[in-house]
Amino acid sequence: MSTPYPTTYATMIAANLDALYLRLRQALKLADDSRLAMADGKQNLAIGTIVDLERVLPECEALYRTILILHRSRDSFEQNEVHS
Repeated sequence: MSTPYPTTYATMIAANLDALYLRLRQALKLADDSRLAMADGKQNLAIGTIVDLERVLPECEALYRTILILHRSRDSFEQNEVHS
């Protein structure tokens, strides 16, 4: 199995950054909706809305870690190419 070229790493990093951006926007929307519900005195709705962060935040962390791994793998690949 061949190792992806650096441009492939850049493409993968960009795709994961896009996914992270969308998940973080989703988290922001949940937090904002929850905040507005609480301001309207709808505590159950506020808590019910924010509970979805239990799913979204771990996805954000996984995407973040994937981006770092891809970046570090790219650096490792480039160093191996220099020494070959």
